[in-house]
Amino acid sequence: MSTISQRSMGYRVSSAREASGMTQEALAKSLGLKDRQSVSDIETGKRSLKPEELMILAELFNRDIEFFIDPFVVAGEAQFSWRVDPAVTQASLDDFEDKAGQWIGLMRWMRELTEMPSDGGLKLSLQLTKNSTYEIAQDRAEAFVSKFELGQAPAERLIETVERDLDIPVLFVDTIEAGAGKSISGATCHLEDMRVILINRNENEARRHYDLAHELFHALTWDTMKPDHRESNSPLERSRGKRIEELANNFAASLLMPISSIAELLEEEKLDDVAHLVDVAARLRVAPSAFGWRLLNLGLIGQTTCTQLTKERQKTHSQPKPKKFSSAFAKMLHDCLDHGKLSARKAAKVTGLGLAGLQELFQEYELPPAFDL
Repeated sequence: MSTISQRSMGYRVSSAREASGMTQEALAKSLGLKDRQSVSDIETGKRSLKPEELMILAELFNRDIEFFIDPFVVAGEAQFSWRVDPAVTQASLDDFEDKAGQWIGLMRWMRELTEMPSDGGLKLSLQLTKNSTYEIAQDRAEAFVSKFELGQAPAERLIETVERDLDIPVLFVDTIEAGAGKSISGATCHLEDMRVILINRNENEARRHYDLAHELFHALTWDTMKPDHRESNSPLERSRGKRIEELANNFAASLLMPISSIAELLEEEKLDDVAHLVDVAARLRVAPSAFGWRLLNLGLIGQTTCTQLTKERQKTHSQPKPKKFSSAFAKMLHDCLDHGKLSARKAAKVTGLGLAGLQELFQEYELPPAFDL
């Protein structure tokens, strides 16, 4: 039986109250409680809600009861920042956000069920603000590479570090498209107790690495500079004029292409040799165009060479596209089904995979069948 924890229910009460502009004192009065501390105890999960109090909250905040009690609903509680092509309509994005919210709600519920720490993204802060310079953002990225020993090609170990050392779940998903490759690249989801990063698994390897580095910046700076709900992922726009996105771009570029790695891989006498630069970009697992802009900003190449690099295609690797969601997600889901904590039909509905698709997910991760079709 899937039930919501007191803590998660408390987060939703807090979210609904803050969205309405109501104080804890006012809510205490509406619920017939003696003081604001009682509301604080509810919002922190120290005190459970009574059925009659739930009814009052639903009417007071004009919310369905399910908002407070459905363990897989995060709408109204979760905040998203999307990198999406301008061709994707807002209505399509809203529908996809609802779907993504179900995946994230399911993941949080499973983490709570297994008593996994739910402080994803809260362990580390980059200590940056909108007033920080691009150089400081770059320095923070270089320090990140050093601190977590990401090595010569940070892209190769970044996802492992994000999930294991920072406890930020990363889900690789199939996103919506508006034709000709115009789609969602990635997103950061902010919850009170967790950050989650979503990455479009169908994009090329270099784009996925950049998306992860970019979204990581938002996950680690959300409290000091909340990003917009929707940002363009179009290379033509390059987020010009949007300070937070420019800081994120500088951080991502320095994280994936740190100066130390460039110094080790780049042959000084070949700075105008496009083929050599494309080879170095491939070793760093980044696109030649991104590498060109990085070298141009460092003053290592001129505009002509940079322009040539933007026309080059990324060298492909044998690495297949990521499996759906993540290994941790699939294993937790399998365990929940195997131990009767969640029904197969509910899991199939929340994930949007259907029963057959759910079995395919487990097969993809080499897990035994968790139920009979």
